[in-house]
Amino acid sequence: MSLCDCELRARFIMSMSLLENEVTAMRNTLKCFLAMLVAASICYAADLPWKSKPYDQWTEKDLQKIFSDSPWARMSTITRTWGSTSGGAATPGSGNDPRRAGGGPSPSARGGPQGGGSNAPETDDISFYVHWASSRVMRAASARKAVLKGKNDVDVAKYASQPQEEYQIAVQSEDMSAFVRHDENFYKQNSYLETKKTKMKILPSQVRFERDPNGAVTTAIFFFSKKTTSGDATVSPEEKSIEFSCKIEGATLRVTFEPQKMVDNQGPDL
Repeated sequence: MSLCDCELRARFIMSMSLLENEVTAMRNTLKCFLAMLVAASICYAADLPWKSKPYDQWTEKDLQKIFSDSPWARMSTITRTWGSTSGGAATPGSGNDPRRAGGGPSPSARGGPQGGGSNAPETDDISFYVHWASSRVMRAASARKAVLKGKNDVDVAKYASQPQEEYQIAVQSEDMSAFVRHDENFYKQNSYLETKKTKMKILPSQVRFERDPNGAVTTAIFFFSKKTTSGDATVSPEEKSIEFSCKIEGATLRVTFEPQKMVDNQGPDL
């Protein structure tokens, strides 16, 4: 074997050795990355009360997260083009009555419509809170809130597990005066759910207003059938995105839910 061949062979062996070292280093880096990813996922799951804690251990902080920062809660801001009528106010998750479908607020201290409100259109932005109220998580949060407020005769687990015949979407805002200007039938005709995969528009079977003792609307609840007229599911298990749309005066309230993320420790939860 010539000197040139020996040199080429040595270079080839050295190159293969360096390549093997690089591959090993990449594998070790990938293993570390995967380990960190798993650890991060575990930490994230541990921070989700609907996956890591039983209902009776949920704290006020847990409830706040559920009502404002969970897959079952959405917030959207629209421009108010109507005049305020001194209607009731709502704060998400402030309810203390577990019978409320959406864990709605307790009656507002501001009282109901009493007249005297300005009829001039207002143009400020207003936030609406939209909850998937038929879910176990939202029902449990509503009941747990009542318990933390002193209503000790509430069975949170029993209330949360009660089967719901229809999907329920609860809408709340600090200014519900738009829901004083129109009745339930108006909102029934001007709202829907739309699935992204099938492009199916699901119309509400009914809309129900919850009111405080003074008659002010505190929550609007939209009911949607779980089955089509042919008996098929309106929301398939594979659905990844559902949009709720509701016309409110000159604006449209739109929020999107992601069913694949709406999962508690018992499984899919709509």
